[in-house]
Amino acid sequence: MTVTLTRMLSALTVLCVASAPLFAGTTGGLEYAPPTAPAAPDIGSLVLRLSLMTAVLVGLCMLVLWLARRANRPVGGTVAGGGRVKHEGTLALDRTCAVHLLSVDGQTVAVTTDASGLRSMVVLSEPFDAVLDAATEPQPEAAPPAPVASAVSAKSAEDVRQLLQRLVRRGNGPSINLESPLGDNQA
Repeated sequence: MTVTLTRMLSALTVLCVASAPLFAGTTGGLEYAPPTAPAAPDIGSLVLRLSLMTAVLVGLCMLVLWLARRANRPVGGTVAGGGRVKHEGTLALDRTCAVHLLSVDGQTVAVTTDASGLRSMVVLSEPFDAVLDAATEPQPEAAPPAPVASAVSAKSAEDVRQLLQRLVRRGNGPSINLESPLGDNQA
């Protein structure tokens, strides 16, 4: 191994001595020249490119929205009079609950929904406009209703106490003393 190491060192020495004239002064056309700085970008062209790309992206967003609305459109009748069921309006009560008004063959139906789905459907008896008009019209003042004679005769506290005593005795149970809470003088 020492022989191989000696040979390598001697080969390296010969190589360094032979290549010394190459590194001595002349480089033979291999001089380094730094590159020149590129020209500054034109601000007008940058703003134009930014504006055009923004307009293209906004146009793509509008196209996607239009396609999504068209895909979600009901199949049977978007033209007036085209379908039997028409959506009149929606009132969102909170994040998951809503009341929907539908017109089905001339009748108005109120539909309530929540997170679990359809909760109820109620057919409204008359159009809302008629009810609103009736509520806003001034009503003539009517005379107060005549007092109605009571169908049940007025019982005194003593009569009720006696009735309860008889019912308790009939049950063959222990006798309960029911005293009037008002006292005997007020009965």
